Amino acid sequence: MSVVALAGIALVLLVLDSALGGLLSLGPVRPSLTLPLIVFIGLRNGPIEGALFGFFVGLGQDFLGAMPLGATSLVYSVIGFACGKLWVDSSFRLWWPWGIFLLAASLADQGFSIYVAARTAGLAYWPLLLVSGLPAAAYTTAIGILWYISPLHRVRAT
Repeated sequence: MSVVALAGIALVLLVLDSALGGLLSLGPVRPSLTLPLIVFIGLRNGPIEGALFGFFVGLGQDFLGAMPLGATSLVYSVIGFACGKLWVDSSFRLWWPWGIFLLAASLADQGFSIYVAARTAGLAYWPLLLVSGLPAAAYTTAIGILWYISPLHRVRAT
């Protein structure tokens, strides 16, 4: 898939995440529609492209969301880089399934986001993580697995 097509998909997911994110939320639990794309790009295209796409998609989410500018872009770039690095350059070959990578990335994303929100609002971290963060990570993973088992993620030969 070309860089332009991936950027278009990322832009569509950013718009859908900001427009439909409230409709998909279950109380305080809101999934991330863009995180599965970052994990997919990191696994498929390597650490550098995963980090770059993670940075720009995260920056777009920072402009649209409530996180401080650069917080989500930092987390997404680290997630994209880590997924690509673990898949491509690890000394032992990781054949983890898609869901394990996505769950680890969702937990890292939610852990950092909840930490920033808890520090900003002066709330306790662990109760907020247990009530909102862990269910949101599971919800994002479930949506990503549904996308992965669907035929939408496969590249069709032209």
